[in-house]
Formats: sequence, C-alpha cells, structure tokens
Amino acid sequence: MDGLLILRLAHVVARLGLAMTGAAGATFVAALLMRVDLPWFNTVEFTAALIALGMAGAYLGIDIPRWPLLQESPVHQSAALDLVSAAGTFFAAGAGLIALYTFVFDEAADGGWNLVLGFSWALGVCMQIAAGLVSRFFTASAESRY
Repeated sequence: MDGLLILRLAHVVARLGLAMTGAAGATFVAALLMRVDLPWFNTVEFTAALIALGMAGAYLGIDIPRWPLLQESPVHQSAALDLVSAAGTFFAAGAGLIALYTFVFDEAADGGWNLVLGFSWALGVCMQIAAGLVSRFFTASAESRY
C-alpha cells in the first residue's frame, strides 16, 4: 500500500475519532438540557441535532489546515483561526465535561445553569465549525491560485 494513502487513511480515522468525542460531549449536554423541562429540549430530534453539531465541530474545528501558501502574504489570518478553533474546543470540551460530571454524579443544578452550559457548548461548537470551514475555504482558494 502506498505510504501517502496510509497517512491519509490514518488522518481520516483520527478525525472520525475526534468526531465521536464531539458526539459524546453533545450527548451529555443534551442529557443535561433535558433536565430543564422545556418541551423542545426533550425530543430525539434535538438530541440528534446536538450530536450532529458536536461531530461536525470536532471533525472540522480541532485539526484545521495550515496555510503554507498564505504565510507569504502580508495579511496572515491563520493564527486568528487557530485561536478561534482553540477557544471553541475549550468551550465545547469544558461544557461537555461539566455536563458529564453533573449527569453522572447526579448533581442538582438549576435550569439556568444548565442553559448556560448548553449555550457555552453551542458557542464553542459554532466557533469550531466556523474556524474549520473558513480555514478550508481559504486553503482551497489559495491552492487554486497556484
């Protein structure tokens, strides 16, 4: 088997593993939000949407591509996208970890605190997705110019 093909396969498998961790965090955030007792949080569709967002955020945002062709340009935005991705990962993982702790140890939290955790998780995942998509867009457009 070709070495480059093996490297690409390993990269895809690793990113799918990251997506599964995003899904796990989303599952615990969804379980925590179900305790708020709002009707739209207590549906299978809502949980599935959170899992899909968690998978997309982890898949796209944790390992954003570098811009080797853009590093020569005067406006280098790769560092800013790295920061947005890292902050998004921090928010999503932190909220998922707190949701896991609250759910597993059956800690009593009021609905407002659960909503804050859900919002911080959603903000983090949106930051991951945005950074990943923007980075891939600019990488693809830079590669098409050369």
